Amino acid sequence: MKILLAVPGHLRTVPMGRYSFDALSALGHEVVMFDYHGGLLDRFDDRWRGLIRRFSGGGAAEEKRSVNLHLRRVIDEWRPSVFITIFGIDVSIETLEYLRARRVASACWWINDPFQFQRSLHKARHYDVLCSNSAGSVVDYRSAGVSQAYFLPTACDPAVHRVSQARPEYACDVCFAGDWSPLREQVMEGLANEFDVRVFGPWGKKLAPGSRLRARLSDGFFAPDDMAAIFSSAKVVLNIHTWYGRFDHGVNPRLFEAAGCGAFQLVDWKREIPELFDCRAEVRCYRDIGELAPLLREVLADATARKAAAAAAQRRAYSEHSYVHRMRRLLEIVTSRGHRNADFPAR
Repeated sequence: MKILLAVPGHLRTVPMGRYSFDALSALGHEVVMFDYHGGLLDRFDDRWRGLIRRFSGGGAAEEKRSVNLHLRRVIDEWRPSVFITIFGIDVSIETLEYLRARRVASACWWINDPFQFQRSLHKARHYDVLCSNSAGSVVDYRSAGVSQAYFLPTACDPAVHRVSQARPEYACDVCFAGDWSPLREQVMEGLANEFDVRVFGPWGKKLAPGSRLRARLSDGFFAPDDMAAIFSSAKVVLNIHTWYGRFDHGVNPRLFEAAGCGAFQLVDWKREIPELFDCRAEVRCYRDIGELAPLLREVLADATARKAAAAAAQRRAYSEHSYVHRMRRLLEIVTSRGHRNADFPAR
């Protein structure tokens, strides 16, 4: 098939566009990737038109008009059979109707559920297919009238998420790699009382000047290859979902990336995880932050069991949870929509 893939190229922490492009290409499809964030001139043009509308008293106008005009030109030139977007934040409803009029199937892969469910719902019904990283949110979409919603979690890319050369400067008992939040800081501060911890991510501007984590922080964004080295250097990778304590469903990319890197992972429990991994033999889940220290003592004391679980998680990730698996599944949904589809990938 000819596939047009629209991605948010400006989001440094969302490399799923490249992974999805490579997976679609590996499946034998012709793929063009479009950055819907647009360039500097596009953004200037949109701001200028917005100011004109404000001072002239004009009505509502198409969002990101310049970017969407460019996108529609690409649609006309490329003539895809399928349009796929990750997030699709700046893809306008007008463009989605344009696709429908040209009989181009459209699919959105929204990977910020459940905590940004309402943001997605605004456009969800305008797609032929809406895929979510949360099975619980799929129920909510369908209750809201979005009948074409399906569960599709993120994945790993074995070319990137792999066992890497360990680096002495990254070595630790437990690491956390990702964005700062008050809870994540609190958790890592508490664990630092007992364990050798390391934090990787843009935390420097958030931490208090006297925080003990400053000495254990590698500040700033990290590339996927660096993440593989980080995970390969730590004994335990800690995964704390952004929506911990608010929702018991929805899985983040780190679940699959850490597994792909052959890392032992402690992750807060979500309803979907037992359908994706064995929660004893492949990953370990906690439901309450208070469980972390006892779990860490247990797993750090048994290197053999820890390494066996990490290897099993990697085998599972590579055999069932790669981007090739996800893109194949997405295209199956697109081409068979209107028929009953299972909400979970087959084992």
